[in-house]
Amino acid sequence: MNDWSDAESRVERAQEFFEQRKWQEALDELRAAIEINPYNSAWFFNLGLTLDEMGRLNEAIDAYQEATEIDAEDLQALNHLGVDLQRTGRFSESLAVFEKAERLDAAFEPSYCNRIIVYTELGDHDKAEEMFYIARQYRDECPQCFYNMGRSLFERGLVDKALYCWRKAIEIDEDLPGVHARIADAYRQQGATEKARQHFLIALRQDPGDTDVLLDLGDLLIEIGRFSEAGEKYRRAAEMAPEKPDPHFCVGQWLMKAGRPLEARSTFHKVLEIDPTFPAAHLALGEIYLKAGDIEHARRHLRQEQQLQSDDPAELLHLSNLLTDTGQTRAALACLRRLTQIAPDNARAWQNLAVVQFMRRRHDEGIRSCRQALRLDRTNVMVMHNLAVAYEQMGKYAEAILWVRQALTDSPNDGELLRLAFRLRVLRVMAGVGRLFRSMFRRSSRAGLSQLDEA
Repeated sequence: MNDWSDAESRVERAQEFFEQRKWQEALDELRAAIEINPYNSAWFFNLGLTLDEMGRLNEAIDAYQEATEIDAEDLQALNHLGVDLQRTGRFSESLAVFEKAERLDAAFEPSYCNRIIVYTELGDHDKAEEMFYIARQYRDECPQCFYNMGRSLFERGLVDKALYCWRKAIEIDEDLPGVHARIADAYRQQGATEKARQHFLIALRQDPGDTDVLLDLGDLLIEIGRFSEAGEKYRRAAEMAPEKPDPHFCVGQWLMKAGRPLEARSTFHKVLEIDPTFPAAHLALGEIYLKAGDIEHARRHLRQEQQLQSDDPAELLHLSNLLTDTGQTRAALACLRRLTQIAPDNARAWQNLAVVQFMRRRHDEGIRSCRQALRLDRTNVMVMHNLAVAYEQMGKYAEAILWVRQALTDSPNDGELLRLAFRLRVLRVMAGVGRLFRSMFRRSSRAGLSQLDEA
């Protein structure tokens, strides 16, 4: 057998392995064939398909690009290249590829269909809708078009319209991947939890290995109080994808809620072994160690979490609280300042920032933060209480009393406020008496000095 025949045989074996879902074996055979004959665009295309199945998108992109360099008019290779560029966040490159496909064949419907999702990712929903209607001129009943348009509508909060598109997609193709999970997300957002659960289960029957759906279903089960079932879904996802950090993180969170901190601690350490920068893993460990009284380990993990510079407001707020609880007020201050920059309309962020500023004796800054919190939430009694205490610490009892009175207007039976009001009245009286005695002392001192002068 000569080399060319051997290459053909290897491609045939690769096809057999591909159909058996033996991706690595198919990959090996294709690469061996391409090494013999690197000028066959179809083989590079098949290589790209195999790498797609293995989740190796960047390598698949390289394979599709090789295919299009050999055959510049290979529309299918261009289409898959555009899709993978979109999936890896290279949106401008993706658009350029689909536009090239359109120039080659204006009736090539996928070049419009797949641009719906690219424009959705870019937030240009008008262009996404334009692509949808152009695509339908060439193929009215395209399930992928309806699926992609549903995603655009869902991103805009048009949940009912998104559901219509996704239902239409499964009317056309009941086995379309991913659509039942999207329908489940929509029902979950609407509070139709049982419908959401049913569609998650359908999605899992279609693809039992989809760990993202397993995790989403686990989260839903937590919401509806089926705690044990949620744990089973998280564990199954972790067993199916032991190399991924997300499922292990969900298992760790579940173990924390189940009151099993030692197991949770071990699981979060495993998450960090897989990905040392995984968001909120150090945060969770910091909380576990703090509850166990191990302040040094808690501080270490919280500092490491802070270095990751999270953009999640909820995580930043939780992190700042734990940093404060472990006595790291300087770090907490930096964390809260970052939070108020990211979420300037978050009243709780300004409230907590003020507390830490007061703890660090930065009373003027704390007062400004309190006022910002009140601009966002005018009836926040706790902020008014904190302002009163701050003015008390500054010896400005009149201002403190004004804020207590304001707080009592909204919460007249609050025992702590009533006690604070009484204390402030006493302190103001004592301060007044003190000023009187000091004034009398100064007058008597001046009188004594005058008598000495006369003598």
